[in-house]
Amino acid sequence: MQNRNKILLVTPTYWPQGTGGSLATHLMVKLLSKCEDLQLSVLTGTTNLETVRKSNVKYIVDPFVRIIERRLPSLSLVLKRYGKILENHDVVYIVYAYTFIPVAKMLKKKVIVHLHDYKPVSPSATILSTCLENPTLSKLISNSFKTKYLEYKSISRVLLNIGDSLHSLLISQWIQDADVIIAVSKRQAELLAKVLPEIKGRLKIIYNPPPPIPQINKEFADKPTFIYLGGESYLKGFYILLKAVTRFLKKGGRAKFIFTNNYSIEYISRITSLNRSYENAIQLTGRIPYMELMQIYQKAWALIFPSIWEEPLPYAIIESLMTQTIPLSSKVGGVSELVESTELEKFLFNPGNSEELYERLLTVSTMTKKDVLSLTQHVNKVYHHLSHTILNKDNIMKAFLQILS
Repeated sequence: MQNRNKILLVTPTYWPQGTGGSLATHLMVKLLSKCEDLQLSVLTGTTNLETVRKSNVKYIVDPFVRIIERRLPSLSLVLKRYGKILENHDVVYIVYAYTFIPVAKMLKKKVIVHLHDYKPVSPSATILSTCLENPTLSKLISNSFKTKYLEYKSISRVLLNIGDSLHSLLISQWIQDADVIIAVSKRQAELLAKVLPEIKGRLKIIYNPPPPIPQINKEFADKPTFIYLGGESYLKGFYILLKAVTRFLKKGGRAKFIFTNNYSIEYISRITSLNRSYENAIQLTGRIPYMELMQIYQKAWALIFPSIWEEPLPYAIIESLMTQTIPLSSKVGGVSELVESTELEKFLFNPGNSEELYERLLTVSTMTKKDVLSLTQHVNKVYHHLSHTILNKDNIMKAFLQILS
């Protein structure tokens, strides 16, 4: 049997648990499994996980991986419990499991850290668009207390942020020992290097593999239809959205808005009040199955993405491009890199600016279906270009294999 490069991927959560980072990790495992020279072991705390069924991929499930990362960032515990597993691999590939970095280096292993957020420099794992001027670790730690309160509206979350802040200080030190640090967009790499200039020389940019979207036949709804996926999240910019939509309706705009995910009684009451006055313009779906979301995309004219933090490479925007849905997005994170130098750039708006979002809603809602069809054909061309360049699976795999070598 040939000698294989043995890689241990450590991640507290694995798809379908978690968010876009978990999905991206699963898709990377799928990609890397095609390389027969690699033997992949996935150590994760997720028990009910979606697996890659290949002979060179195996899963080691231990819920304690999540506990260590969330509550007990103890190097001695990691060494005692996972030392033998780490010893038996050539490369330790880390996603979110930062406590494994110093232990793997202690055992003289090559360490690759794949970042899908800003956890090494921010306890909230985010960088707000308002914190871009001279971002420092101390500023981001200080700002995280406000962010946690506004996102969760919970004093207990704010108090827990004290522990998260101490953990972030540790992570910011540990990550400096990694051999390679993967960022998923130029923007993410730029911000990480600003806050932690010590890691600049080890940063590599590899865009995430595109999500597995089924082929859909676009059938635009007769009425302008907008979709929003973020729930009432402060970070996703829901308060910006609600201001813009309220103004749009009060000014006589006619459209249908579909809000997915969960909302509190307070916001449901406000939306119900708007619906009474404006012909049930807003539909709340709650959390919906993936295939049902695809059915909504099939009819939607545009996606609204009013996020106020520097999202490294949001899958929601990639999904909108893949489904020929116009992305109305704030200029955050890696979004601009996906649509730069295209006609879609004019639909971006400054983060936190509800007036600009209102104007974008008005622009799309007053288009004819013929105009929308023409524009979405351009959307399709934009994604086609991306799928042959930065989002090309072969290019992504080659870039990762170059890092391994």
